Amino acid sequence: MKFSFTDDQRLFAEGLRELLANECPASVVREVWENGTGHSPELWSHLSGMGVLSMLAPESAGGMGGSFVDAILLFQELGRAAVPGPVLEHMAVAVPALASTRFGAPLIAGDSVATLWVDDSPYVAHAGVADVIVRKDHVLESFDATDAHGMDGGRRLFTVTGGDRTNADANVGGLDPFDAMALASAAYLIGLSERMIEIAAEYARVREQFGKPIGSFQAVKHLMSDALLKVEFAKAPTYRAAFSASTGADTSVRDISMAKALASEAAYRTSRSTMQVHGGIGYTWEADLQLWMKKAWALMRSYGDANFHRRRVSGFVLA
Repeated sequence: MKFSFTDDQRLFAEGLRELLANECPASVVREVWENGTGHSPELWSHLSGMGVLSMLAPESAGGMGGSFVDAILLFQELGRAAVPGPVLEHMAVAVPALASTRFGAPLIAGDSVATLWVDDSPYVAHAGVADVIVRKDHVLESFDATDAHGMDGGRRLFTVTGGDRTNADANVGGLDPFDAMALASAAYLIGLSERMIEIAAEYARVREQFGKPIGSFQAVKHLMSDALLKVEFAKAPTYRAAFSASTGADTSVRDISMAKALASEAAYRTSRSTMQVHGGIGYTWEADLQLWMKKAWALMRSYGDANFHRRRVSGFVLA
């Protein structure tokens, strides 16, 4: 069987890349770190206007009526730009799961912001900017959120208390919200990794040692090619997982776990290799690399790390 994206899917992703190049450069990512919000309302408005946030909502509810295959390249482009805020939680789970409820219309329009709390962590990402928090069997409103910081300033963590509870099912087309987020995170991590490699390559072309750009040294080339190999090898399983999720395949959970494991490992290798290319300066506030790198470190451990997902794949294979 031959699998490939349609022209419309590729064109939509290319359009999103162009939008993010203009509206979400590194300066915007840095700004939301500095102002302590971890969210850009202006960027959110642009994503809503393009239909990105409503991609997985049914057309009958005012959405784009897309599937995970339609959305997977968009998740990847969002990662490439290190888009801050609860875009994955809102887009991949809250909108499709709550589209037919009273929460649906404002979420689809982007007028209301949702985040997710479906694991056992005491911390909730983006709770400080969210209007609602989606849990597996209910939605929280009017809650109190206390900033707990976190390593990624574009994905701030909070502790949450109180709130009004409304019963709701957070499954997305029969897919557990944890798995839906693992899939979206895998694609986002691929995008992050691609951009980290680009940043390091740009640096290697201008940084000189012994009178030559360090990018001309074989050891540096090996670092970058090994990272790129990991990233490219993670793409096909991630696209396959999106197809399985979109078609309701029995192997959906297994495929998603394989995608998240490989994407997390690719992000880890890429962050180490690109940091080594930069040297110590890559971790400093002035370097753009650290914005992408810290987001990768935070996200690769969210919704199951590589070890968790490899164990789950092993369980399916050995069952």
